[in-house]
Amino acid sequence: MDKREMNCIGIKRKRRSMKRSRQGVVGSLPGDLLIDVLARVASSSFTDLFNAKLCCRDFLGAAEDESIFQHVSIDKFPVIHWFPPSEELLSFLKQCVDKGNPEAMFRQGMIEYFSRARIETGLEYLKRATEKGHIEAAYVYGMILLSRGGQSSQQGLNILNSMKVSRSNYLKIRECRAKIKAVIREMWINNSISLNEVGCKCQEKNICIRKRNFDDEEDVDVIGCDACGWYREVISFCKIVDGVV
Repeated sequence: MDKREMNCIGIKRKRRSMKRSRQGVVGSLPGDLLIDVLARVASSSFTDLFNAKLCCRDFLGAAEDESIFQHVSIDKFPVIHWFPPSEELLSFLKQCVDKGNPEAMFRQGMIEYFSRARIETGLEYLKRATEKGHIEAAYVYGMILLSRGGQSSQQGLNILNSMKVSRSNYLKIRECRAKIKAVIREMWINNSISLNEVGCKCQEKNICIRKRNFDDEEDVDVIGCDACGWYREVISFCKIVDGVV
């Protein structure tokens, strides 16, 4: 056996030794800690999660925990797959939806409501994502309820008002509007929303309040209440859905 062959054997043995050592360290960690580590990895990168699963059997087993699918980031995946995705990817994304991933439920709600015209199913996914704290889902869900009028309008108003409790949230509203616009542009719209009257009393009472404009950072005096402000916003949302803006 020449020197080159001996070096190759030595390298292989070293790699096997390192792998056993790594597996031994990981295997000694509590299961809850493994899941917490993978959840943090998943929240920032699906690729890193996939690589961690290949690292050792302990990570592979822990990666099937429900909380992993709830926290994994799917931002790099398109909302609509124009080319057939692999069965593995479809299965993974379905598990994200089924196990309560907020972004996955938001996307599914958008597809069900606007593309497939399955209104109640779409609203249910958007509601579940809203309850998980997903701001874009809350915006869309609130807009749809507000546009319906009646009791739904008040429910939508409550959801939307909860989004703007601080100055930073005004910026978030602008950002989420931009993201929603990008999502809608990827979709084939088969169901729009009709705009019913949003009940408010401020016009007849001539109430003047100081509000922050969503499109700039200056405060302006307007005649209106919260319902009026969101009513103007829902008109803009309808135009986004209809492809006018």
